[in-house]
Amino acid sequence: MYVNLKYKMKGKTLHAYFATHGNEEWMMIELCRFVPNKKDVEFEVLLESLSQYYCGSGAIYVEGVHFLAVNDATSKGAGRVLKSISDSVEQVSVDYEEITEVENGAELLSLSKADGKKCHMLPAKMVLYDTSDVNRFDWKSLSESRFVEAVELLSHQVLRIKCKIETQKLSADTNYACYLVFKLSQQCPGLDCPVRVRDLLLRKNKESKFIYFRSPRVVNLHGNERVPRNREDGLMEVIVWEFTSGNNDHHVPMSLKLRCYEGTMSGLTVYGIEFRPI
Repeated sequence: MYVNLKYKMKGKTLHAYFATHGNEEWMMIELCRFVPNKKDVEFEVLLESLSQYYCGSGAIYVEGVHFLAVNDATSKGAGRVLKSISDSVEQVSVDYEEITEVENGAELLSLSKADGKKCHMLPAKMVLYDTSDVNRFDWKSLSESRFVEAVELLSHQVLRIKCKIETQKLSADTNYACYLVFKLSQQCPGLDCPVRVRDLLLRKNKESKFIYFRSPRVVNLHGNERVPRNREDGLMEVIVWEFTSGNNDHHVPMSLKLRCYEGTMSGLTVYGIEFRPI
């Protein structure tokens, strides 16, 4: 459950976005991780607030504080996550062979140098829903970019991605990840929190994924979130969808709804999406 607990530890203001349900409607929120030494560990935390939009404004009952051991597998995984979400440690190298197809000035199709499989790019104008709405989008021309145009989102909580992917531009029987390529302005408070992603074509499956546009703390990760990474071209990317290409269908439909938990997406500039083999 999304709760966005705001609290202070060691003079820092922190957020824990999600709580897990326990027995009898009690919930548990992870605050920190540490390795104890031989001395006593001093633990002090100041709880400040929860999201009123999702949690209401009623009384909050605190049962206590639990210190739970983290197993080796989880601990090692957390170490990998810490490294992968560092703003400066990891940078994505996107290596392509020569571009094999260009449409309307945008480079659409290329081959991965790693395995020779097809990589496909679609600019923002081809994938964003209702791009003609001037109250939601501010378009910008790009003189030196393979994306040609980019769009800055205005004060709205929801972003829709809807398109059909031509299967001939993908390698058959291949697992693909769809990356949203973007940049953030300095003032973008609504995207400090996670963003919920729903696949609208899976109407019976109400399960959502969560993505981050800014790197989160480890305690904010719960196994199904996707974190951003820096690219060599100075932009950023985050996985918003995964699928497997087939042999028979001419198109693969895609319809996603991205929604902020807090604030709006104002300050987010979208360049396009890329499909690369996993």
